[in-house]
Amino acid sequence: MAKGKKKARPPWLPALEGLGVSLGTYLLGQLLVTLLVVRGSLSEGGLFPAVAALCVLSAFCGGLLCARRPLWGMLPSAMLPAALFAVVLLGVGLLCWEGIAWTGRGGALLLCALAGGLLAGLLSAAGKRRGKGRRRTRPL
Repeated sequence: MAKGKKKARPPWLPALEGLGVSLGTYLLGQLLVTLLVVRGSLSEGGLFPAVAALCVLSAFCGGLLCARRPLWGMLPSAMLPAALFAVVLLGVGLLCWEGIAWTGRGGALLLCALAGGLLAGLLSAAGKRRGKGRRRTRPL
Protein backbone atom coordinates (compact mmCIF):
# COMPACT_ATOMS: atom_id res chain seq x y z
CA MET A 1 0.00 0.00 0.00
CA ALA A 2 1.23 3.47 -0.81
CA LYS A 3 2.33 5.67 2.01
CA GLY A 4 -0.22 8.29 3.04
CA LYS A 5 -3.24 6.54 1.49
CA LYS A 6 -5.88 5.44 3.93
CA LYS A 7 -7.84 2.29 3.40
CA ALA A 8 -11.47 3.13 2.67
CA ARG A 9 -13.91 2.08 5.37
CA PRO A 10 -17.05 0.27 4.28
CA PRO A 11 -20.09 2.56 4.46
CA TRP A 12 -22.09 0.11 6.58
CA LEU A 13 -19.45 -0.12 9.33
CA PRO A 14 -20.78 2.80 11.46
CA ALA A 15 -24.22 1.16 11.50
CA LEU A 16 -22.72 -2.08 12.81
CA GLU A 17 -20.70 -0.14 15.39
CA GLY A 18 -23.89 1.60 16.50
CA LEU A 19 -25.65 -1.76 16.75
CA GLY A 20 -22.78 -3.09 18.86
CA VAL A 21 -22.97 -0.11 21.19
CA SER A 22 -26.74 -0.54 21.48
CA LEU A 23 -26.50 -4.24 22.25
CA GLY A 24 -23.65 -3.75 24.72
CA THR A 25 -25.50 -0.98 26.55
CA TYR A 26 -28.66 -3.07 26.63
CA LEU A 27 -26.95 -6.19 27.98
CA LEU A 28 -25.03 -4.29 30.67
CA GLY A 29 -28.20 -2.45 31.62
CA GLN A 30 -30.10 -5.73 31.85
CA LEU A 31 -27.47 -7.01 34.26
CA LEU A 32 -27.88 -3.88 36.38
CA VAL A 33 -31.69 -4.08 36.34
CA THR A 34 -31.53 -7.75 37.31
CA LEU A 35 -29.18 -6.95 40.17
CA LEU A 36 -31.51 -4.22 41.40
CA VAL A 37 -34.52 -6.56 41.31
CA VAL A 38 -32.69 -9.37 43.11
CA ARG A 39 -31.44 -7.01 45.83
CA GLY A 40 -34.92 -5.59 46.29
CA SER A 41 -34.08 -2.02 45.26
CA LEU A 42 -36.43 -2.24 42.28
CA SER A 43 -39.86 -3.82 42.63
CA GLU A 44 -41.25 -6.22 40.08
CA GLY A 45 -43.82 -3.60 39.12
CA GLY A 46 -41.03 -1.23 38.14
CA LEU A 47 -39.26 -3.82 36.03
CA PHE A 48 -41.02 -3.11 32.73
CA PRO A 49 -40.59 0.69 32.88
CA ALA A 50 -36.90 0.18 33.67
CA VAL A 51 -36.47 -2.17 30.69
CA ALA A 52 -38.38 0.23 28.42
CA ALA A 53 -36.15 3.13 29.51
CA LEU A 54 -33.15 0.90 28.92
CA CYS A 55 -34.36 0.20 25.36
CA VAL A 56 -34.64 3.93 24.67
CA LEU A 57 -31.22 4.62 26.19
CA SER A 58 -29.52 1.78 24.30
CA ALA A 59 -30.94 2.80 20.93
CA PHE A 60 -30.12 6.44 21.72
CA CYS A 61 -26.44 5.62 22.41
CA GLY A 62 -26.06 3.57 19.23
CA GLY A 63 -27.96 6.12 17.15
CA LEU A 64 -25.90 9.00 18.53
CA LEU A 65 -22.67 7.25 17.59
CA CYS A 66 -23.91 6.67 14.05
CA ALA A 67 -25.40 10.17 13.68
CA ARG A 68 -22.00 11.72 14.36
CA ARG A 69 -20.70 10.04 11.20
CA PRO A 70 -23.71 10.29 8.89
CA LEU A 71 -23.93 8.03 5.88
CA TRP A 72 -27.13 9.44 4.35
CA GLY A 73 -28.11 12.18 6.77
CA MET A 74 -28.30 12.50 10.52
CA LEU A 75 -31.81 11.18 11.08
CA PRO A 76 -31.61 8.13 8.76
CA SER A 77 -28.12 7.35 10.04
CA ALA A 78 -29.34 7.43 13.64
CA MET A 79 -32.44 5.38 12.85
CA LEU A 80 -30.52 2.58 11.11
CA PRO A 81 -28.79 1.13 14.21
CA ALA A 82 -32.01 1.60 16.20
CA ALA A 83 -33.94 -0.37 13.57
CA LEU A 84 -31.25 -3.07 13.57
CA PHE A 85 -31.44 -3.16 17.37
CA ALA A 86 -35.22 -3.58 17.18
CA VAL A 87 -34.79 -6.40 14.64
CA VAL A 88 -32.33 -8.15 16.96
CA LEU A 89 -34.79 -7.80 19.87
CA LEU A 90 -37.58 -9.16 17.67
CA GLY A 91 -35.43 -12.07 16.48
CA VAL A 92 -34.36 -13.05 19.98
CA GLY A 93 -37.93 -12.76 21.18
CA LEU A 94 -39.23 -15.00 18.41
CA LEU A 95 -36.45 -17.58 18.81
CA CYS A 96 -36.42 -17.87 22.58
CA TRP A 97 -39.97 -17.42 23.79
CA GLU A 98 -43.30 -18.75 22.65
CA GLY A 99 -46.54 -16.87 22.95
CA ILE A 100 -45.19 -13.32 23.19
CA ALA A 101 -47.94 -10.76 22.86
CA TRP A 102 -46.22 -8.29 20.54
CA THR A 103 -49.27 -6.04 20.67
CA GLY A 104 -48.72 -5.62 24.41
CA ARG A 105 -45.44 -5.05 26.20
CA GLY A 106 -43.24 -6.68 23.56
CA GLY A 107 -44.40 -4.25 20.91
CA ALA A 108 -43.84 -1.37 23.31
CA LEU A 109 -40.19 -2.37 23.67
CA LEU A 110 -39.75 -2.30 19.90
CA LEU A 111 -41.35 1.14 19.76
CA CYS A 112 -39.06 2.30 22.58
CA ALA A 113 -36.03 1.13 20.60
CA LEU A 114 -37.19 3.04 17.52
CA ALA A 115 -37.98 6.11 19.65
CA GLY A 116 -34.41 6.10 20.98
CA GLY A 117 -33.02 6.22 17.44
CA LEU A 118 -35.46 8.97 16.48
CA LEU A 119 -34.46 10.98 19.55
CA ALA A 120 -30.77 10.60 18.71
CA GLY A 121 -31.33 11.74 15.14
CA LEU A 122 -33.43 14.74 16.11
CA LEU A 123 -31.02 15.88 18.82
CA SER A 124 -28.03 15.47 16.52
CA ALA A 125 -29.69 17.44 13.76
CA ALA A 126 -30.76 20.19 16.16
CA GLY A 127 -27.26 20.42 17.63
CA LYS A 128 -25.66 20.65 14.20
CA ARG A 129 -28.09 23.31 13.03
CA ARG A 130 -27.61 25.37 16.18
CA GLY A 131 -23.82 25.19 15.93
CA LYS A 132 -23.70 26.68 12.41
CA GLY A 133 -25.31 29.94 13.46
CA ARG A 134 -22.51 30.91 15.80
CA ARG A 135 -19.43 32.39 14.22
CA ARG A 136 -16.54 33.80 16.05
CA THR A 137 -14.77 36.73 14.59
CA ARG A 138 -11.14 37.23 15.21
CA PRO A 139 -10.07 40.63 16.47
CA LEU A 140 -7.91 42.61 14.10
